[in-house]
Amino acid sequence: MSRLYILNVFDPDPANVERRYTHFLDLYNGLKKEFPALLTSISFPRKIVMGNFDPNLISTRCTAFESLLDLIAGDSRLRDSQAAITFFQDIELNEAKQLINEGKFDQALSVLETSFKLLNKVYTDRSRVVLGALCRIVACAGTSDGTLAGPVERWAQLALKRYEAVSDSDLLLIYIPLLHTCISIWETLGRDKSKLVEELNDLRKRGMKVDSVPSLMEAVDSLTTV
Repeated sequence: MSRLYILNVFDPDPANVERRYTHFLDLYNGLKKEFPALLTSISFPRKIVMGNFDPNLISTRCTAFESLLDLIAGDSRLRDSQAAITFFQDIELNEAKQLINEGKFDQALSVLETSFKLLNKVYTDRSRVVLGALCRIVACAGTSDGTLAGPVERWAQLALKRYEAVSDSDLLLIYIPLLHTCISIWETLGRDKSKLVEELNDLRKRGMKVDSVPSLMEAVDSLTTV
C-alpha cells in the first residue's frame, strides 16, 4: 500500500506526517459527497490491487494527491469540512490519546507537537482546530503530574497569547481550564503565577464559574466532539 509524506520543501520547519492511499480516498469521497461541484477538476486515481510500488503509479498518485491538497488549501469550505479536519487531525490525535492512556507522555507530546505544526499551517491561528490542538499539548502536561511542565511551558505561553483575541463562546469554554493548567505549570517551574491568578479572579467577579471546572483535556475533548 502506498504512503505519502505531506510537507512543504520550502518550509524550514515542515510537519512530516504519513498518510496512506485509503486516507486520501476517504478525504476525496467525503469532500465529493459534501461539495460535488468543487471536486469536478480532480481526477482521483483508482485503487490498484497489484503493482502499488510501480514508480509511474506512485508519481501519478502523488500528482493527484497534491492537486487535491492544493484545492483544499485554496477553499475555506473544503478546509473546514469534517472530512478535511479528520484527514489532517485524527490519526495523530488517536495515537496521542493512546500514548497518554499508556502513560507515555513524552511520546504523546512529540506526536501532538507534530500535529499542531501541521494544523497551524493549514488553518488560521485562532481557529477551533488549531486552538484545540495547542491546548491539548498544554493538557498533556496536566496529565503527566508535572513531568512535562518544562517542555510544555512555551506552548502554554503561546496558548495564552492566542487567547487574547478569542471571543467565540465555545472556545472560551476551555480558557478557564487552560488558566488552571498554566497556573499548575507555573507553580511546578517556580514562575510568577500572580497574573494568571488575577485573571481567574477577574473572571470570577464577572460571574463566570472558575472553580470545579473540567480538566483541560476533558474540555478540549468536549470541544473536539462538538
